[in-house]
Amino acid sequence: MKVRWIRELFSFSRKERTGIIGLLFIIFILILIGKLIPLFISSDNTDFSKWEAEVDSYLAKRKGMNPVSHALRPAFFNPNEIDSVELVNMGLPPRVIANWMKYLERGGQFRDKEGVKKIFGMTPGLFDQLDRFIVIPAVKTAPFTGRNEMKKYHPNKEITRDSVLRHIYPENEKKRIAVQELNGADSLHLLDIPGIGPVFASRIIRYRNLLGGYYAVSQLREVYGMQEEHFTAVSSFFTADPSTVRTFNINFSNIHELGRHPYIGFRTARKITRLRDKIGKFSTPEDLSSVVEADSLKRLIPYVKFNQ
Repeated sequence: MKVRWIRELFSFSRKERTGIIGLLFIIFILILIGKLIPLFISSDNTDFSKWEAEVDSYLAKRKGMNPVSHALRPAFFNPNEIDSVELVNMGLPPRVIANWMKYLERGGQFRDKEGVKKIFGMTPGLFDQLDRFIVIPAVKTAPFTGRNEMKKYHPNKEITRDSVLRHIYPENEKKRIAVQELNGADSLHLLDIPGIGPVFASRIIRYRNLLGGYYAVSQLREVYGMQEEHFTAVSSFFTADPSTVRTFNINFSNIHELGRHPYIGFRTARKITRLRDKIGKFSTPEDLSSVVEADSLKRLIPYVKFNQ
């Protein structure tokens, strides 16, 4: 019984035998073609030897690299007044320079050498090479933050510009600082003002260029990082001449010129140009009231011309 079952399993009809033979023949042909193709078609093998050599060289350098031994060319400097060019010339890494400049631009000040040591990316090896070259001038008087601080020490004394100067320069009460006109003062004149350092001087000039000039001293409050106490301390040393303000024609300025102005911005600039295309030229400030907020419009008017 078992023998018969096995025999029936391996018994095929004539058609089945023919099909099996044909399938085997096709398999044989495919195998043969696979063997013969490389003989007739040459395949270029990619040479990775150069790439492998570069990888090996890079890994070898990384393995032997010692970041602490970075050679610098330091010179004596004040960390609160140095610029990126000087830091590059001294050989500091770009990441450290970027973090250093970002800290100063935000109004930060180094009071001691430990502050320099805390700059992100500053390694102990780099700091050790810089340490003896760092010079931070000693402050002879207590830090001054404005009239409010003076009131703490002199509650019954009238706070005037001269008294501010005497508070900052107690050893020389005759010292006087010339009042500066905001639209004509350059960075050197701004640095003469107590409380204005290189960072704030550059910000004041940069914002003046964006505005087209200051028509009021109160606009200094809008300078990035200018706190109210800081403004109170320096405002009495400035005047603003509205006649020197640079104006623009609202009817002929394109969207990019409008968008760059701090009191407009690109979103409002698009609204202005769409409204202008719809109703024609603007004649009065009231024509802009539907697309410019009242507060921004009030500040913007001194810069706008409506006629040609």
